[in-house]
Amino acid sequence: FSSSRGGSGVASLERAESWSTEPAKAIKPIDRKSVHQICSGPVVLSLSTAVKKIVENSLDAGATNIDLKLKDYGVDLIEVSGNGCGVEEENFEGLTLKHHTSKIQEFADLPQVETFGFRGEALSSLCALSDVTISTCHVSAKVGTRLVFDHDGKIIQKTPYPHPRGTTVSVKQLFSTLPVHHKEFQRNIKKKRACFPFAFCRDCQFLEGSPAMLPVQPAKLTPRSTPPHPCSLEDNVITVFSSVKNGPGSSR
Repeated sequence: FSSSRGGSGVASLERAESWSTEPAKAIKPIDRKSVHQICSGPVVLSLSTAVKKIVENSLDAGATNIDLKLKDYGVDLIEVSGNGCGVEEENFEGLTLKHHTSKIQEFADLPQVETFGFRGEALSSLCALSDVTISTCHVSAKVGTRLVFDHDGKIIQKTPYPHPRGTTVSVKQLFSTLPVHHKEFQRNIKKKRACFPFAFCRDCQFLEGSPAMLPVQPAKLTPRSTPPHPCSLEDNVITVFSSVKNGPGSSR
């Protein structure tokens, strides 16, 4: 644009026309798989978000003990195991499908929600962004089951699997379906690894003696235990981080 002023004080605008001679592209719907990947990004933004979502699922399932394991700071593997009620076989198919949940059935149910999750988005989003395997054993089941999911949240493998009561969620190659995000995640994970334990400590204030597995050195996991119930976020953070910095038994 160019601007010139005449004696009347009125500005005039001129634009050099450079219209494309190519025909306008038709407006078409984005394919369903791409929509799923695009919309999953805002749900799971980082390693800490992924861990937080899975831990919240464990808490909603009634877990009193939760184990968190990371391989290569979470780049290769995130694994969360909880001793909750487990998943019934009739719920396997809907476990990782978008907006499938046992918490609500309609909008009017929202005021009665007392759980962390209710939208049915967390596991679905993780499937879209990574390779997800879930091993579970419901309280009524005689043997556990191992489920492998595709990026659409559909079961591609289902096998009997020895598993204690509860559920283990394994997430491999987080953000692998988003190449740019995946490279950024791999490049910055060591810088940001100190931030994600806060999400775990915050949720663990509801648990008694829950262990947090924090990476102190590459390829080495050191168990830390949060204080007995009831405890606050501050108590959990002090316990975990003071022991990492100063060694076991350090004071506030």
